[in-house]
Amino acid sequence: MIKKEVVTNSPEETKKIGFLMGKKVIEKQKKFFLSLSGDLGGGKTTFTQGFAEGVGVEENITSPTFLVFKKYKTKNNKYLYHFDAYRIEDKDLSVLGFQEIINNEENIVVVEWGENIKKSLPEKSAEIHFEFKDDKRRRLIIQGDGDIIDKL
Repeated sequence: MIKKEVVTNSPEETKKIGFLMGKKVIEKQKKFFLSLSGDLGGGKTTFTQGFAEGVGVEENITSPTFLVFKKYKTKNNKYLYHFDAYRIEDKDLSVLGFQEIINNEENIVVVEWGENIKKSLPEKSAEIHFEFKDDKRRRLIIQGDGDIIDKL
């Protein structure tokens, strides 16, 4: 497991980090789970927009706050599940089929506010903690699989 810190100076840079990670994930051809945590307005959705582009999602990505999750087709016939756990708890996940989704080899899962459902997160997952520095700058603390985050 590698731990890395990145400071981005604009939303575009945050999105680019997401794009680069998404490209690496889709190239690996394996399931992937990413938990995003941190400050409100810290860049989680902006990062996810870039990540989705990197895995080949062609649809516009918005936060699924009131829907809880959205499913998108990626290139290579995989699916990206984008969860927003801001308003849910671990006990709410069973009705959503969360365990089936995260265990499916064809799925890539990104959970915003992953700290709210910590007990349900898989052991092998990547994590990014977002800190709000100022209007444009964000500090990202990234932990996970060395093959994915090594060159970000």
